[in-house]
Amino acid sequence: MKNKLWDLVPFMALAIFAMSILLMVVNLVYMGKMNNTIDTMWHEIRQVKETNISLFQFIEEHGDDVKGR
Repeated sequence: MKNKLWDLVPFMALAIFAMSILLMVVNLVYMGKMNNTIDTMWHEIRQVKETNISLFQFIEEHGDDVKGR
């Protein structure tokens, strides 16, 4: 006599496989969004760095004017 539990094994295996594929797709989408966020932050960091360099150069050139000397 065949056990009825063994009839569910192919369906359970298919469900586990489908959930694994779905999880991989979700992770790939999340990685793409994270990469976009990192690129945006890196661009902003470069802009702040350039602004700080320009500000430092301005202060070096006009430091006496700013300090009132």
